[in-house]
Amino acid sequence: AGVSILRGVDDIELDEPTHGRRTVRYRHDGAVHAARARLVAGADGRGSTIRKQAGIALYRDPIHHLFAGLLVEGADGWPATRQTTGVADDVHYLIFPQGNGRIRLYLGYGLEQRARLSGADAAASFLSAFHIPTLPAAEAIANARPAGPCHAYGNEDTWTDSPLADGVVLIGDAAGHNDPIIGQGLSITFRDVRLVRDLLLASSDWSPATLAPYADERRERMRRLRFVAALASNLENEFGPAAEARRIRARALQAEDPTLLFWFMAAFVGPDALPASTFDQTVRDRLLAA
Repeated sequence: AGVSILRGVDDIELDEPTHGRRTVRYRHDGAVHAARARLVAGADGRGSTIRKQAGIALYRDPIHHLFAGLLVEGADGWPATRQTTGVADDVHYLIFPQGNGRIRLYLGYGLEQRARLSGADAAASFLSAFHIPTLPAAEAIANARPAGPCHAYGNEDTWTDSPLADGVVLIGDAAGHNDPIIGQGLSITFRDVRLVRDLLLASSDWSPATLAPYADERRERMRRLRFVAALASNLENEFGPAAEARRIRARALQAEDPTLLFWFMAAFVGPDALPASTFDQTVRDRLLAA
């Protein structure tokens, strides 16, 4: 398709636009190269150097809690078709079977426990949280073997007012990422790619004006996803008697009024598939009232 893929690239420099084009300089195999293009797509992740050099501001929510993930194997006693999420004591847990005894596990926990998963015993400490008496077959997980690294990170959302600059468009995490508690990373990226692709194919003008519909759609999409993730964080990643009482009350309200579950469905059907009222402050107020 006329695409060249280079791995191991570093020292990326984005020049100012000249004659409607951008130049990207980079180092590969010890030599400096330059690529000149009508449009540079910055898809270089959370720490995007393209975003920084294009002068696109990134905004960030305060960290509410910490989040960690671990892939395990040998968890054959856990049902392969059972995905589970819940709160036990001081953790929020998520369990996603991958087949053949492999499971992706996630834990959310409070900022006061920053050292919980530090050091060489991080994976063992992570698995110890799954000794949960109320969770059927929990020991199959607690006794599983780590099959990958154990990483912990802040949950905060980031976003840009617009992922556009002259000759530059940002997609995926480079344009701002959602709190991982609702697992939207790849969905966001694929939608970004599709929207940008469609606009580029529809016009020979690849200016920010042509891509403005993408920026507008993404701004509202990420606002809605921030709303959903923040509400999930408040309900599932706050601990202690008061937080537990609030969860019980919220569940009862949702049973009485199913529209109070719409916000949660955004993670499964997409935030654009639900009415704007789903993401109104009144929904938060009702579910989080003391």
